Order: sequence, then structure tokens, then C-alpha cells
Amino acid sequence: MKNKIFAIIILAGLLLGNFAHASAWTWSESGTQKPDAFIEIGANEAMVAFSDLGFQETSLVSPFDSTRVLFSIPANWRLVAGGEVQLEYDLSLTGADAGLVGTDQNPYGGSLLVTFNDELVSTISLKELGTHTLTLSLPASALASVRQDGRHQLTISLNAQSSCLYNIRAIVVIKPTSTFKLPFEVSSPELNLSRLPAPFHLRNALVPDRTLVVVPNEPDVKELQAAINVMSGFGSLVGESFDFGLATAAELTDDVLADTNLIFVGRPEQFDQLANVQFPLAVEGKKFVNLPAESETDGVIQMAVSPWNESKVAMLVGGNSIEAVTRAAQAVSSGRILIYEDPALAYVADVQLLSETLPVVQDFTLQSLGYASQTLTGIGLNSAQYLFNASKEQLSSEDALIDLKYFHSGLIDYGFSSFTVELNNQIIASGAFSKESEQLTTLPVKIPPGMLRFGENRLTVSARMLTTTSCDVTGFSNPWLTISDQTNIHLPAGTDTNSTAPLLLDLKQYPDLFMSHSDLGDVAFVFPKSAPATWKIAGQLAYSLGRVANPLISNLEVVYADEIPQQVLDQKSLIVIGKSSTVPFLSQINDQLPAPFDLETDTASESNMQVVYRIPKGMSVGYLELLNSPYNTAKPILVLAGNSDEGLVMAGDTLLVNALRAQLTGVFAVTNGSQIATGSASSVFSAVGTLVPPEQSIVTTPVPAVSTAPPTLAPPAWLLPLLIASGIAVLLIVGLVALNAFSRKREMQTRSLNLGNKSNGNSHAGSEEDETTSKR
Repeated sequence: MKNKIFAIIILAGLLLGNFAHASAWTWSESGTQKPDAFIEIGANEAMVAFSDLGFQETSLVSPFDSTRVLFSIPANWRLVAGGEVQLEYDLSLTGADAGLVGTDQNPYGGSLLVTFNDELVSTISLKELGTHTLTLSLPASALASVRQDGRHQLTISLNAQSSCLYNIRAIVVIKPTSTFKLPFEVSSPELNLSRLPAPFHLRNALVPDRTLVVVPNEPDVKELQAAINVMSGFGSLVGESFDFGLATAAELTDDVLADTNLIFVGRPEQFDQLANVQFPLAVEGKKFVNLPAESETDGVIQMAVSPWNESKVAMLVGGNSIEAVTRAAQAVSSGRILIYEDPALAYVADVQLLSETLPVVQDFTLQSLGYASQTLTGIGLNSAQYLFNASKEQLSSEDALIDLKYFHSGLIDYGFSSFTVELNNQIIASGAFSKESEQLTTLPVKIPPGMLRFGENRLTVSARMLTTTSCDVTGFSNPWLTISDQTNIHLPAGTDTNSTAPLLLDLKQYPDLFMSHSDLGDVAFVFPKSAPATWKIAGQLAYSLGRVANPLISNLEVVYADEIPQQVLDQKSLIVIGKSSTVPFLSQINDQLPAPFDLETDTASESNMQVVYRIPKGMSVGYLELLNSPYNTAKPILVLAGNSDEGLVMAGDTLLVNALRAQLTGVFAVTNGSQIATGSASSVFSAVGTLVPPEQSIVTTPVPAVSTAPPTLAPPAWLLPLLIASGIAVLLIVGLVALNAFSRKREMQTRSLNLGNKSNGNSHAGSEEDETTSKR
């Protein structure tokens, strides 16, 4: 008792130094470290850890649970017999009856079922606790993928019905250090245009790959536009980042040719390299050979094995005319290429783009759009997607509504299952399942103004379903959710018809500011005529725009800065890329920019800032500026500039790198490549000054130097050691008290378990099950 009183007195005294307590919390924070990854590729054999494929440590919880590992092999590999999976897992048991395992009564009989491409690999009996490592052979009959996307799939399922009969809970932890041994043989890549984006991009690829879109050295502006739309289309098809860039034909060195998949965009006479490629429709003398007469004006899309590396692929997106190249590029951007006799060759006679006007249809059902009632089944996350059109008059409606009609299985675990409704990748509603919603239920979902796009809109219903565990001999039944085709969409025309109202601009709204049309058809890139560096930045931006907008067909426009058609100025949102001295168009709008440029030095003058800094010579910075178009105030103009080529790249990276883009705000930003400072047009503080050491500063409006803040005193030298010692003492005392309390609680639980009766039922913890499901 005396010890406790003494400890309390010390604790009360030390709590006066709570500064040390805060410091201790800060010190204790640490990040999660990933296991060391390795991929070893030897002579026709690859060793791959689960962690290399993005697999994280996953717990399977009794009575039933499962997880899977997905991967793609390179396009020129074929798996052969002799493959293995080395499975590493931990088994632990909890519950009142867990102590009986291993005795004569041994009530536990769980197992792991391992399949590869839907064929049984092994059934593992779970009888011994602790860490296990098993080597399982992959059946020769299971080496071909059964998935539509071509990926291979390893599935690990836990079946532990004994947990329903006894008070035992089994947890099997699958380790990311588990490995595949995959023997393979090398062959030619599959050439099939209907499988785009493969072979240029493969999901969960064992070996990273690289692809370049190649444009002529001196392209026609429409050829460059075609390449930009190919970039956007691949962004939509892939939906994630990968090594995909743009280059000119002159940049194709021997090393680049050997290490890269290539997509040539343009007329065949523009590329000397095409004579080396064995396309189905040969190119000789910079012309197509044996082109069918009826296809003289068609776009041509064809694939071939790269002559510079048999594991790579070359593709031509071209035609005899600029118009033909444009059609071929638009077809590729759709990702849905129809093939006939030769899967590596397709002709494009015409492309139907989004109409400039669409009729106002106020009420329609999923059935009227051609969709039948759809049932989502299975534990985990499943989704259904629907497309519908919206006219310009409907975009501003404040009364738009979706009446979602649905019903579902009664086996869903209502405590841990839910669904969401998304419109154009933005969540607009969510809901929980209930006993009442097992019957046909209607959920009204309001569409927020500004969420609709002109043209195609994507409605997505996603359900994360867990099941109420069933302990019958048939195992567990799949939960299901049915979305009725009688779901109604109500889109009245908006009352605000003033389409020329200025936009409220902010850089943090990128890229949403440029997403008003579903096909990106109201966006135009503007850059210098002979500046490949700006083309590459535009290509990367187009890829990211396509990735977010997911257009059915990409319809971006490209114009050179010295010859912008008036129609583009009047009707398009503009993304202008280039140093101010190389973009004549900027001189026309310079005085309207938030920070006008000095057109001789390529620096933003910041004339309306309170403190103006001169940037030291040799210091590169990038600029981003946003304004309402003086030609159409309802359209934005985004300017990416720099005081050097390096600064221009920095400006582009600010929109492409998530960590940098998250820092954007206001209408003006400047970056040195790692930091960003921002300001609005009315800001009186310099953005440049926070990033760039001044060579000479000019104070245009002096700031009073008088300060009313009280002077600060330096802390005594003995204070910090005292606080540290106090913090350590507090932690020791708290630890001793917690340990004592834990010991007493454990003793009480043991007594309670010994006195209580055994009970049947499942020990399925919803929170852990939900976490497991989210990793599938």
C-alpha cells in the first residue's frame, strides 16, 4: 500500500511536466515497414515473393475465409511444368476449447484449400500450431489463365467448420514472404488488338515494362493531336501509373529501340524505322504495300513483334492521310478494337464522336438504357456500372435524382456489409443493408449540381458483402445483391441557363475544371510548334486526364501557339505549356494573368505582390497560373511555364505528382521541384520569396517593423534533462500499474472460463473479417 501511495505522489508531481509526455508520443510514432522484396529471374525460371505482387500479410479467420494472389507474366513468356508455390503461414487457435487440440479429444479439423487458375493444388490439414512452410507443386494442367484479363490467380481458402461445433477460433496468417517458382519458356508475344492495353501494359506484372508513343520529328499538328489522344486513351484503359511516355522518332536510339515497346502515330512516310517491322500490312518505301482499295482512306492499326527485341511489340496507328491517322488514334483511345481474320490488323472507316448537342430526356430507367437487372454475388467487393447521357441543359439541375431499386440475400451480415453509389468516380451516397431491404427497396439519391458531365456519365453501385456464417455441411452460401432494371434516373433541365458565367477558379480543382465533357472534347493543348519537351509534358497530362475522365473515345484537341483558331479560343478550355518567350499567345493575355510574365526573361513579374524578388541567375522554377478565358469566361485557361526547360518540367510535375498537386491552391503557384508556394490574384505576399533566395529584393509597400510581441526568455539548461527524466519515470510507473492490472484481469478471466459451460456457435469477429475482405 505504501508503495502505491509513493508511486501516486511521484506520478502527480511528474505530471506537471506534461511537455515530456507530448514528446514521448511524438517519438513513439513509426511507419510500417514492408518486407524486403525480391524477384530473381534466371535461365527460364522466376522466383517471385508475394510481396512483389502487392500482397500484404493477410489473416484468414474461421470458420470460412479466403484470399488470392494475382499476377501477369511478360507477354513473351509461357508457363511450363515444374512450377511451385512455397506457402508460409502461421496458425493460432483461441477460445475455450482450444486447449483440447492435440489431445485425444482433438475436436479441431480445419483445412486450407489451395487452387491455381481454378484447379486444386493441395488441401492442407491444420493440426499443428505455429509457423509452417510448405512447398506445393503447381499442376501442369493449371498453367493457362482462366481470367478474361489474362492474369494468373492463386486462391487460398480456409474451411474450418469445427469452429461452429466447438468454442474454437482459428486464425491463419498468410505471409507475404511466400514465393512462387515459375519455370517458363520464351515465345513470341501474343498480337491481338482486341486485348488492349495488353501487351503494352499487364496488370500485376512480374516484370515492369516500358512503352513509348512515337511522333514524327516534325509532325503535323493533327498527328500530334492523334498521339495525345492515344496517350489519353491508354490512361483510361490502364487506370494506373506506369512507364508510358512520348518521344520523337529522332530520339529512338539503339538502346531505346531494344528496351521499349513502341507505338508509332502518324503517316508511314514520317518514320524510317517502319521498314524494319514485319507488319501484317507491310510498309516499304514509306508506303503501305497491298493496302485494299476500299481501305485507301481508312485508319490503319497493326501490331508486330519488335525487330529490335523479340520480347517487345511495335504498333502503328496510322493511315495515308491526316484524317485517317486521326480516326485510327480515336479507335485506339476507345480500347475496343474489332478484329476479323487477322487479330493484329484493323481498318477504321469512321468514328462517331460525341455530338455537340444531346436531347433532354428527363426520366428513364436502366431497362430503357438496355440494361437488365443485375445480381452481384460473392463475399467481398463487387460492383456494377451503367452509362447514361446528360445534355448541357441538364448539367446545372438542382433536382436531379436517382431512385435506386434493389433487394438482397438474407444471409448478409448486416453489421459489416454496406454499399456505395458513385457518379463519375465520386461517391454520392452510401447505405447499409437491413432485414427490411431484403424485399424490393427504393433509395432516393440526389445528384449534387456540377457532378454531371456533358455526354456519357458513369453510375457505379459497389457492394462490400459479408455473410452471416452458416455451419451446415454445405459450407457458406454466397451473399447477393440485385439492382433492378426499374431503377429510375430523373434529370430535369436546369433553371440557370447562363452558361457564360465566370468560373470560381482554384488550382486545387485540377483536373475537375477540365472534366465538363465526358470525352474531354472541350479541352485544347496549346504549345510551341518545335518544342518536343512541351509535347512530352502534354502527353503525360493527357494520360492523367484520360485516367480520371475515363472517356469512351478521347477527343482532346492540339493547336500550335502561333496559330490558334478563333473557334478554339471561343469554345475550349486551354492548357498552355511553354516558356512565355516561346508562346506568342501568352503576350495576348499577359496583362490578365495573376502574375504577368517578363517575356524576355521568362519570369513571372509578380507586379501586384507586396514584396517582389528577383530570381538568381541559374535558378530554375516552374509556374502555374489559372484565369478565366477572356474569350469565354465560362472556360478556364491553365498556363504551365518556367524560366528554363527544367522549370517547365517542374511545372508539369506539380500536376502529375500527387504529393505536389495536393499542395496547390489559389490561382498562382511557383515551384522549385520539391516545394510549392501559392497565391491568389489579390495576395500581397510574394510566392517566389519563400522558395528562392533573393539576389535583390524590392519592397514596393513597406511593412511596419514595430512589433508588440513580448520578449521571450531562453529556458534554463537544466529544464530539458529534467523533463526527459520525468517522462521516463512516468512511463515506468504507468507500465508497472498496467502490468499489475492486466495480471489481475487475466486471473479473473481464467476463473470465469473454468466455471462456465462450453457453448456452440461461431467466434467470427466482424472487424477482423471486414479487414480481411478489404484486402482481397
